[in-house]
This record gives sequence, structure tokens and C-alpha cells, in this order.
Amino acid sequence: MENRFDYLVVGAGIFGATVAERLASAGNKILVIDRRSHLAGNIYSYTDQETGIEVHKYGSHIFHTEMDEVWEYITKFTEFNDYTHTVNTRHDGKLYPMPINLDTINLLYETNMDAEEAEKFVAEEARRDSEKYGITEPKNFEEKGISLVGEKLYTAFLKNYTEKQWNTTATNLSAEILSRIPVRFSHDNRYFMTARHQGIPKDGYTRMVENMLNSENIEVKLNTDFKDIEKDLLENVKTIYCGQVDELCDYELGVLPWRSLRFLEEKTEDGLGEAVINEADKDVPYTRAHDYKYYQIHQPEVIEQKISYIAREYPADFEKGGEAYYPVNNEESAELYEKYVSLVKEKYSNMVLGGRLGAYQYWDMDKAIKNALDLAEVLMKLFLLSGKNRCIFVD
Repeated sequence: MENRFDYLVVGAGIFGATVAERLASAGNKILVIDRRSHLAGNIYSYTDQETGIEVHKYGSHIFHTEMDEVWEYITKFTEFNDYTHTVNTRHDGKLYPMPINLDTINLLYETNMDAEEAEKFVAEEARRDSEKYGITEPKNFEEKGISLVGEKLYTAFLKNYTEKQWNTTATNLSAEILSRIPVRFSHDNRYFMTARHQGIPKDGYTRMVENMLNSENIEVKLNTDFKDIEKDLLENVKTIYCGQVDELCDYELGVLPWRSLRFLEEKTEDGLGEAVINEADKDVPYTRAHDYKYYQIHQPEVIEQKISYIAREYPADFEKGGEAYYPVNNEESAELYEKYVSLVKEKYSNMVLGGRLGAYQYWDMDKAIKNALDLAEVLMKLFLLSGKNRCIFVD
């Protein structure tokens, strides 16, 4: 690799683009590579020329954050619309707000409770069903779900959806997974209720990443795999690696547990009428459907047209060489990941692991950006302290 580069960033997703932009802004020369034919990683989007619909190639991505620092940073590169995400879940042919709120509870039980009544009612359901199944300290996802909302709500909205997502029974899943799903005793149906900032880039996510990487200090090479240039790396070039750590090491210690997805897409006049509908029932093989045009609230002509661009999302087992969408986090996978981190330190003394895949974390976009900003700050401080571009491995 040419010695005019100070850093190599492997992966042109949101994490890699943020690190590259920050380091380049400090005067470093950056080479960004990605083995895909496009920028932006899994947030890649493109405009369907027939309809003007911005298609999220790898499933819906709604930017949301409570962090002002992240919002101030990312809005330098794009203008967001005012889209607020809401989701309905289909169960037995009916649509219910999700996450579970007061309307969900009243619809399912065919009641008209107020907030106080509903909270007491669900608490009693949870207490009674916990006693029924002898649950004191929930040991798995199913016990946690029953202990939170009772058997009926849990079975209707959480059990089958989750088992489809993870391709295993709920009793095999950690109770910690359920901590991401709130229960509300109000009519608030915002999916990201606490996010102060939320929206969709008006020009799409790909253009946003293009703007981030638009610097005379950054060169981008697509269709380029790290393994293809590894032998040409110079000793003083710092590498930020945003890919799978097990694949990087040729699966020497085994395959880390990952889950994958596949999407079936169609253009149709039979749209959803909203952006996303979850499918909670076991007999529906996919977990959710996306109707992308409803994200473009700044373009009413796109929403009002008859045609929709639908993508149905099917969970899939991960296979070597396939797409790793999110990690299966548990004690065993955490232990294996740490072993891989140690192995990377031995093999690549001048490498940093980062991003969703490299860090083996299920991060939302804002968390990925925040971690990238923090990493870039550390690297720039080390650069200033050393007086040369040679850094130790940063965990």
C-alpha cells in the first residue's frame, strides 16, 4: 500500500465513514475500502427511478438519538425530515400499536381501561401468571416476558415474533433481550419515545455518507477486500477494521454466532398504508414488512402515488460468506469474541476493531457514530503525543 496514507479504514458504513471523516479533518490521509460495490454499509439506500421511492436495501433505518453531540455531528452532512417512527403489529388479523401501550392492552382485552387501571390490571396478570409458572427470578426470555406483562400479552406480541427472529425457542434466549422492549400505560405510540432527534435523510443515507467522505484527504476504493491488500500494508499504517473478526482470522477459533436476514422485494399497488408492520404470528414466516415510500414525508407526491416498494424481512441462519446482520450475544459468544480480540492483537499489532461487526455489538446508528467519534479522538491524541502516526492497539 502506498505510504501516502496514514490510516486504512476497512468498511464504508456509518462507523468507518465517521472515523475517516474525523481523522481526515485533522489532516491525516485516509484510504477507505469496502468489498461491496457501494458506500454506506447496511444503511445503503438508492432511489427507484420509476417511483422516486428511496429504497433501504438492507431494511428500514430510522435515525434517532438522545445524544445532542451525535445529532450536531451528523446534521453537518445531510438534512433530515421530521419523520417520527410508529409501528403496528399484526396478530390474528388485527393491528396493534407496538411497543405495547394503553391502546394495545385495551384492544387485546376488549376493555376501555385508563392508564391507572391498565397498569394495575397488567401487574395482576403478570403476578398471577408468574405464580402459575413458578417464576420468581426470570431465567430466560419467556419467563421475563410473562413476569413483565402476563402470558396473554407476551404470547400475542413477543413470543412468536422473537422465536422467528432468533430461530430458537424463547426459553433458550436470555432474559436480557427483553430489556429493550418497554411497556407504556399511555396512548404514546412513538417507537423511539425518548429520542430527542429523529428523522430520515432527505437525500438518502448513501448521499449522507458520500458527503462525509468528500475530502481531499480521503480516497475510497470499492469492490476491494482487506485480504486482497493485506500483504501490501505498510508497518506504520494504522488499520481500523469494521468487519467480522472471526472472518478476519479465517475462523481459526470457530464461527461467532451471528443472525442474518433476507429480503423479498416487490413493487405493487397493494401497499401497507404505513412504513412498517410487524408480524407477530407463527404462521407468517417473515417478521416484518417495509413500505419505504412512507419515510418520504417531505415528498407527498411520492407517498400519494399508487405504487409502493415493499420488502418482507425473513430471519435467516448465518453461513460463512453470507451477511452477518447482528450478533447473538451471550456468555459463550462474548468469551469467544475476546479470544478473537487477543488473536487479532497477535496477528495485527497496528489494528483497531470497530463498528457493529468488529465490536460484535448490536448498535443503533447513533451508538455507532458516538463510538466512532470517541475512537477518532483517542487516535488523534495518540498521534499528537507520539509525533508520528504509529499507535498501540486500542480496545
